[in-house]
Amino acid sequence: MGGPNFLILGAPRAGTSWLYTVLREHPSLWLPPVKELHYFDKLARTRTWLDPYERRRVRPRPDLWHLKYLFGSRDDQWYESLFMRAQYRGLIAGEATPDYAVLGEEVLERIYSMNPNIKLILIMRDPIDRSWSAVNNAMKKGRVAQPSPERLLRWALRTNPMARSNYAASIKRLETIFPTANLYYCFFDDLAERPNEFIADVLSFLGVMEMETQATWSNAVNAVARGKPVPSEFAHGLAKELLPTVAELCERFDGPPQRWLARCEQLLKISTSTA
Repeated sequence: MGGPNFLILGAPRAGTSWLYTVLREHPSLWLPPVKELHYFDKLARTRTWLDPYERRRVRPRPDLWHLKYLFGSRDDQWYESLFMRAQYRGLIAGEATPDYAVLGEEVLERIYSMNPNIKLILIMRDPIDRSWSAVNNAMKKGRVAQPSPERLLRWALRTNPMARSNYAASIKRLETIFPTANLYYCFFDDLAERPNEFIADVLSFLGVMEMETQATWSNAVNAVARGKPVPSEFAHGLAKELLPTVAELCERFDGPPQRWLARCEQLLKISTSTA
């Protein structure tokens, strides 16, 4: 058995950076200094330092972990070695890569083979808000040219962005491979509204003691939640596509998904009445 003890799978734009930052403060946990190792979703890569993306986002440091991460050959042995030192010290090691939320079953089986006891955390966010946050992030990084409302909606409706909002499909893939006891599903709404309780629940799932409340938590949540309001036509365009998957999610969960469904239904009602 090797590799991390837990993974924060995503979803992208659903508070994974906040959770990564908070969990790094816990004395019994260890997460790498680089968020988003992008191993399982980038298995075709053989090197790290030679990749332009890695050069842009990782500042080299003269320590053993960074040397191993940047200059090692990317394979399962390399990936497992990134966590070994922390585990030898008795820490519970994990990492956060939100794009793991859309991994296929073949790759999920590879993770299971590496560590059958691994614990997986999936944070879900209102898919309209998640998509709008993703669009704004893409604009910030220059991935969307001429950001007209129509172009932004088309970008959000592409296969990859939509897959990241299809939590029901992600859950089905996970539960095909992993025991349900090793899976933890939670909601961005709870992270934003009650961060202390949210963290307590996550720590309980990971099997470690609660932390004292940190003053920085609420500020971090506010930073995550802050953003431009979602344009009405963008929300209308997404609601029709998202309604079936949100309805499927509501068959499983109470709470936030029920509000997401009501929002989609209201948007479609408004859209129909003004058509």
